[in-house]
Amino acid sequence: MLATKKMHPVGVCKKCHGITYRTEAIEQRCGRSPQGKRCRGVFKNATSDADWKECTACKGSGKYEARLCPFCSGIGWNFVRIGGL
Repeated sequence: MLATKKMHPVGVCKKCHGITYRTEAIEQRCGRSPQGKRCRGVFKNATSDADWKECTACKGSGKYEARLCPFCSGIGWNFVRIGGL
């Protein structure tokens, strides 16, 4: 069975590189809690198709050999914007 391709995220945290699929979260504080402390970063806009490249290992599904894809952390996409955030 083929896994379905995921939509690319629309925002990336400038500090922890977490992602969001919610446009209303852009320019808002990140809610991730790596190591038990809330991230102090802010989600930056990454809505352009040019900001993302489909993961070649999982073909955008986030699954690799029936597990979470280690090449894209299960997102199905890799952030590729030249110049970063």
